[in-house]
Amino acid sequence: MIFVVTKCANCPLLSYVEGQRVCNVGPPSHRPIAEEDERPTWCRMRKEQIIIRDFK
Repeated sequence: MIFVVTKCANCPLLSYVEGQRVCNVGPPSHRPIAEEDERPTWCRMRKEQIIIRDFK
């Protein structure tokens, strides 16, 4: 599958821990994302691509 990510809300690797949005793309794992950021400056998806394979 190919995901075009322009903000964290669209990212398949976004998760919530105790009500806080966290990023699971690279170190550090579960990095918190501020609520006012649509996509933080440190986001790896700005410069790189991630291929997600669904093996069902």
